[in-house]
Amino acid sequence: MTFLSNKPLFNQFLSSLLFFHLLLIFLHFVSLSTASVSSLSSSFAHSNSKVKIAEETKEAMALLNWKTSLHNKSQSLLSSWVGTTPCNWVGINCDHSGSVTHLSLSSYGLRGTLHNLNFQSFPNLLSLNLSYNSLSGIINSNISYLSKLFLLDLSGNQFTGRIPSEIGKLTSLHVIDLFANRMTGLIPQDLGALSSLSKLDFSSNNLTSVIPAFLGNLSNLTTLYLNTNQLSGCIPASLGNLSKLTTLYLFENQLFGSIPQELGMLSSLIDLELATNNLTGVIPASLGNLSNLTTLYLHMNQLSGSIPQELGMLSFLTDLKLSKNNLTGVIPGSFGNLSNLTTLYLHTNQLSGSIPQELGMLSSLIDLELATNNLTSVIPASLGNLSKLTTLYLSENQLSGSIPQELGMLSSVTDLELSTNKLTGVIPASLGNLSNLTILYLHMNQLSGSIPQELGMLSSLTGLKLSENNLTGVIPASLGNLSNLTTLYLHTNQLSGSIPQELGMLSSLIDLELATNNLTGVIPASLGNLSKLTTLYLSENQLSGSIPQELGMLSSVTDLELSTNKLTGVIPASLGNLSNLTTLYLHTNQLSGSIPQELGMLSSLTDLVLSINNLTGVIPDSFGNLSKLAFIYLHTNRLSGSFPQEFGINNFTQLKELEIFGNQFTGHLPENVCSGGLLEKFTAEDNHFIGSIPKSLRNCTSLIRVRLNGNQLIGNIGESFGIYPRLIYMELSYNKLYGELSANWGQCQNLTCLKISNNDISGRLPPELGEASQLQVLILSSNKIHGKIPKELGGQGIVYKAELSTGQVVAVKKLHPLSEDSVVNLKAFTSEIRSLTEI
Repeated sequence: MTFLSNKPLFNQFLSSLLFFHLLLIFLHFVSLSTASVSSLSSSFAHSNSKVKIAEETKEAMALLNWKTSLHNKSQSLLSSWVGTTPCNWVGINCDHSGSVTHLSLSSYGLRGTLHNLNFQSFPNLLSLNLSYNSLSGIINSNISYLSKLFLLDLSGNQFTGRIPSEIGKLTSLHVIDLFANRMTGLIPQDLGALSSLSKLDFSSNNLTSVIPAFLGNLSNLTTLYLNTNQLSGCIPASLGNLSKLTTLYLFENQLFGSIPQELGMLSSLIDLELATNNLTGVIPASLGNLSNLTTLYLHMNQLSGSIPQELGMLSFLTDLKLSKNNLTGVIPGSFGNLSNLTTLYLHTNQLSGSIPQELGMLSSLIDLELATNNLTSVIPASLGNLSKLTTLYLSENQLSGSIPQELGMLSSVTDLELSTNKLTGVIPASLGNLSNLTILYLHMNQLSGSIPQELGMLSSLTGLKLSENNLTGVIPASLGNLSNLTTLYLHTNQLSGSIPQELGMLSSLIDLELATNNLTGVIPASLGNLSKLTTLYLSENQLSGSIPQELGMLSSVTDLELSTNKLTGVIPASLGNLSNLTTLYLHTNQLSGSIPQELGMLSSLTDLVLSINNLTGVIPDSFGNLSKLAFIYLHTNRLSGSFPQEFGINNFTQLKELEIFGNQFTGHLPENVCSGGLLEKFTAEDNHFIGSIPKSLRNCTSLIRVRLNGNQLIGNIGESFGIYPRLIYMELSYNKLYGELSANWGQCQNLTCLKISNNDISGRLPPELGEASQLQVLILSSNKIHGKIPKELGGQGIVYKAELSTGQVVAVKKLHPLSEDSVVNLKAFTSEIRSLTEI
């Protein structure tokens, strides 16, 4: 009863016990489950760690394998590359998982190849930069495994071989730089199946292939560099598909064909440079669509046709270079819209018409070069508005009219070149306002009037060329203020008056040319102060007085020309101090006295011209020291005595021309006059030379003109001369030569004139003389030649001036081929030619 009475309580106990038991079972299950989960998680983490370590080890081993293939010094530069964890190595960056993402060793001085660098080991590599090292060899084709690569920079190395076609598979690429290498070979033909690029730089290589067709597929490319190679073929039209392209460099190659119109589709393009190729055809008008373009370089090609007006739509353009092509037509007036333009190069084309007034609207313009075209009409006054302009080149055109005074408003200009045109009128005094001007070239025009005093205000001027005009008046003394002037060309005008003493204040002057004017007075002694002067041209004036001794202070001078004046007095011995002098022209004056011994100290002298003066005395022995002399002109003086023994003995090996005629020389001709084998012109006529022909002349095959007539030379003519393939003129008349004419004269194929009259030559005319096909003048009169005229003399139908008698008959006869029957003796021939045209 009690048990029954307590049954609800018992049931409650059983329920609690069952709950507790179930709870224990659940907790045990949870415990087992947790342990299982923990075990699984630990196992998974352990597995990931193994993978991570394996990847790091794989990448590390690949890098270490490459390191060991490099040159020893290169390996030492990578001393941190040890162990199996590359993330802390120099030039290496990794992602959070420890995988290599960036390999950058630019300018590390590495030497070696990429042959042992396994690109397949770097699945996460984003950038590879090995630029500016000394790496060589080919670029491995397994570069295609770098599927995530966006930057490839191998520029500034020595890579050779082909461009691997596998680059076309790297669709993530933004940058490819291969410039400044030595890549060669053809681009594989199968690349034509690929079609895309974003930046490819092969510049400064020696590539001899064509641009691959796959360049159109790399749709992420922003910059494409293929410049400075030897790429050939056409520019692919497919490049027009590269919608993200901002920079396209193809310059300095051997590309040909026309510029594709499709390039006008590159709406993002900022910089387009196709210069220095062999491109032909016209400039596409579609380039006017490139609204973001700032730089357009098409210079140094073979482009033709006119400049498209549409280029005037490129409102952001700052640099436009179309120079050195074959462009024709006019300069578009639309260029006046290019308000941001700083550089405009149109020079060296065939452009015609006038310079557009609109160019005066280019307020940002710094450099304007229109030289070497066929531009006509006047220089627009509107150019005076270009306040930022530093360079204005209009030379070598056909511009006419006067120089606008408005050019004096170009306050920033440093270089103003208007030379070689048809400009008239005066030089504007307003040019004196150009305080920054360093170069002023107005030469080779038709300018008249005087040189403005105001040019003396151009304190920055280094080069002033006003030569070859019709300028009159005096040289302004104010030019002496131009302390920076290095070049002063006033030659070939009609300037008069004296040379200002003030020019001696131009301490920077290097080149002073005042020749071919009407300058009078003396040469200022102050010119001796010009210690930097290398060239002094005062020839062809009416200068008088003596040569100042102070010119011997011009320690830098190499070229001194005072010829064709009225200079008197002696040659200053001080000129012997000019140790750098190569050219000394004092000819055609009234100089007297002897030649100074001191001139023999001019060891650099190559040209010595003292002819047509009143010089007396002998040739100084010291001349034997002038081993570099190539041209010696002493003719038409009153020099006497014999040639120094030192002359030509192992010294005059450079001698090309020796002119000593019209003096009173005695003794023997210089024996070694052709010791160098270069002698071309030797004239010693009308002197008193005796003895034989110099032996060195016999084998002197360089001879072109020789005149030894009017002396007392003696010797066997048949033994004294050889074969001269270049000889044009030979005169030996009025000497004492004997013997018979050699057959060698017939082998002188360029000989036009042979004069050997008034000697003692005997024997017959050699038939070989007829082989001298260019011979026109043959004078053998007053000798002892006898026999028949060889028929070979008329074999070529040559026109001769023949003087074969005693000098009584001189006539012109066209000799036709002679038959055997028509061969006559000299007397008959003389009679025959008398009946022809007598001279």
